[in-house]
Amino acid sequence: MYRWDGGFIMVEPDKFDEAIAWYETILGWKCLDKVTSWVGKKGFMKMPRSGVVTIKSFEGVYDHFQSSETKGNVKLGFASYDLDETLSYLAENDVAFTEIHALPNGQRYCEVYGFNQTNLTIVEEARGEDRTVYPPSGIVGFGTVNTIIHVRDPRLSAQWYEKHLGFEVVEVDAENGYAHMRSEDAYDRNVLNQCFWDNIWLLQTTKIVKKPNDNQVRTYYDIRPDVFFDEYNKLIRNGIKPSEIAGDPINGWGGFHIYDLDNNRINVWSYIVN
Repeated sequence: MYRWDGGFIMVEPDKFDEAIAWYETILGWKCLDKVTSWVGKKGFMKMPRSGVVTIKSFEGVYDHFQSSETKGNVKLGFASYDLDETLSYLAENDVAFTEIHALPNGQRYCEVYGFNQTNLTIVEEARGEDRTVYPPSGIVGFGTVNTIIHVRDPRLSAQWYEKHLGFEVVEVDAENGYAHMRSEDAYDRNVLNQCFWDNIWLLQTTKIVKKPNDNQVRTYYDIRPDVFFDEYNKLIRNGIKPSEIAGDPINGWGGFHIYDLDNNRINVWSYIVN
């Protein structure tokens, strides 16, 4: 199974420090560390409730890290307990956003135009027993909805993701144009040796993008180093053409991307767990 594992927020190299300052000041996230490596600059942003998202510069020789002019149809989800309060706060700070939509299960979500017009997908979820006081933005971390993907035929796409990436099908409703899938959380499996399920929604659309494409906010799925090349070659045998491998998945970090039936870009990485 390809397990969900967070993602990158991509920025131009000359805006790297400015971007980190924006996420700290406006959203209340905390930069744990900055590094410069062979794949460019990285800033590790700790979100208030849970999760670390990486600010990554568009740098390096690999196609995997380049900027695309065409925006993709794959969204990485961030959580808010009160979407109305979050949007009110962002409006006061001159941050624009789209209209609010609802997922098939009733959860509300919208797009926020963050630093340098980067689209952040905010999904509202129940607070439960959490009484922690969070920064005013209310964007507390990764959500229980980790990915939203727009597709032409949710039934066929669900079959594709189940076959090639091992996602589990929860529900398919062709009449209402959606499929609900789930994947294990990589951190819980790789570090805690526990199973926690993250939710993926396939939503029907007629707006299909051309490849290459991607968003500045990129969701990633993890496979372990010991199966990395087996899985990469299996995709090829199944008629899928992965990108060139960026990096070294056996001794450090490595990644690549593929495209689904509707040219949606799916990012994959692997790294050694300390």
